[in-house]
Amino acid sequence: MPPGRSLEPSFFARSSDVVAAELIGKILWRDGVGGGRLTEVEAYLPVDDPACHGACGVTGRNRALFGRPGTIYVYLSYGVHVLLNLVCDRESVASAVLVRAFEPMGPLDVLARNRRLSLQGLDSRDLSRGPGRVGRALGLDLRFDGLPLGEPSGLHVLDDGATPVVKRASRVGISKGTDLQLRFFMEGSSYVSRAGKRRRRDSR
Repeated sequence: MPPGRSLEPSFFARSSDVVAAELIGKILWRDGVGGGRLTEVEAYLPVDDPACHGACGVTGRNRALFGRPGTIYVYLSYGVHVLLNLVCDRESVASAVLVRAFEPMGPLDVLARNRRLSLQGLDSRDLSRGPGRVGRALGLDLRFDGLPLGEPSGLHVLDDGATPVVKRASRVGISKGTDLQLRFFMEGSSYVSRAGKRRRRDSR
């Protein structure tokens, strides 16, 4: 695991838009797999955010979203893509940050194997640029849903002191809440969604 201080649940016990901005530049790491520096995330708010999964209340699918700060909320998008969210605010409040992309650090072999990609001629941006790719590269599945960050899940968020310039923009690829400026990304990073390209995204 890279050097850095593991973020405590108290870091996540704030509004998801505040947390999202400060997550850029932190390191997302799974034990035995790898990870990298967070370059793009999206916040989902508990109030006046129709795209938030908690907008209609608690269900069997979104129960973890209402958990304690620092809880992992994962779900299947289109029945295929496992998307990683980090729960924020306080227990019983539906607030989270969706991880959209990270820049890989360290060995790439396990990340590439999980993505079923060959290391030969690999563009590392293809490993983890996009929320569906993040989940697959890290080898996540629904068994992570509801687990806390840290040793119980083997998934960590680390602070090594990096201070990138963070930009803010509207979320992409959704049909609700498109006017909300809740996507945060690292300025100058190539590990960010390509601007101006609207796609049916592998997220919400």
